[in-house]
Amino acid sequence: MKILIVGAGAVGGLFGASLHRAGADVQFLVRPARKALLDAEGLTVVTPAGEYPFTPRTVVASDLQPGYELVILTNKAYALDGVIADVRAAVGPQTWFLPLMNGLRHLDALDAAFGTDRVLGGIAMTIATLADPTHVQVANAYSSITVGARSAGQVEMAQRVWQMLSDSGIETGFSERVIDDMWDKFCRMASLGAANCLLQGTVGEYMRSRDGGDIALQLFHECTETAKAAGHPMHPQAVAGFQRVLTNPKSSFNSSMYRDMRAGLPIEGDHLVGDMVRRAQAAGVPCSLLAVALAVLETYSGRLEA
Repeated sequence: MKILIVGAGAVGGLFGASLHRAGADVQFLVRPARKALLDAEGLTVVTPAGEYPFTPRTVVASDLQPGYELVILTNKAYALDGVIADVRAAVGPQTWFLPLMNGLRHLDALDAAFGTDRVLGGIAMTIATLADPTHVQVANAYSSITVGARSAGQVEMAQRVWQMLSDSGIETGFSERVIDDMWDKFCRMASLGAANCLLQGTVGEYMRSRDGGDIALQLFHECTETAKAAGHPMHPQAVAGFQRVLTNPKSSFNSSMYRDMRAGLPIEGDHLVGDMVRRAQAAGVPCSLLAVALAVLETYSGRLEA
């Protein structure tokens, strides 16, 4: 299976390294300056189990030609429009897409661009950051991908992708209800990102404030009520478990959106919290605290663009 990974950052670098090490036919779509850097210096993935340095096979958009069977998208949501334009040259009649992006809104854009039947459901679970341009730092010992079919006609391909990823040494699950699972992660990421960015701290840091825990729980409640209204309720045990995560006073847990904000980088605020607010409002779900968090995120993004 010829594979194109969009991006060689934290998620793309981590899982792409496993594919590369297993001998998969995998290339990484990157910008010209990043291609020059990675071609010269390579990429090193640093995990609790050790380091894996490798030289990824990189391509730029102008190099792309049809022939890829699977395109794995690991880019940030705000880059999606440009990515769609770039990868069109790589798409042939046998090309499928596995987006490993946060939230849900990207599915609408990919469906419109390439057809609903070609776009699988996917989830990446890891705590990874691009520590510097040539090093991916992975904080957790367990990282995984979940793959699933969004329709009956996708089951065979979804199972092929699941098997291929598993054979490459990646912890991979096959979900029979992948949209439910994507909603689950959507609720977690939107609420955690909103809490971190609104309260300007990790879980343990905002728990030092009088009302930080209650604010985080209310943000999560507004998300789970939105998921329920959409027909994808979170399991009560999952809700209770993440409530404990959001209120652990000893935790340094925080979202990639908060880390990007701290670094002065663009954020996925509109794709995660903004999309959750719009879905809540369309369903008539009260979301006043999410709206406050969104205003904070929009203010930050507006300052970056000014």
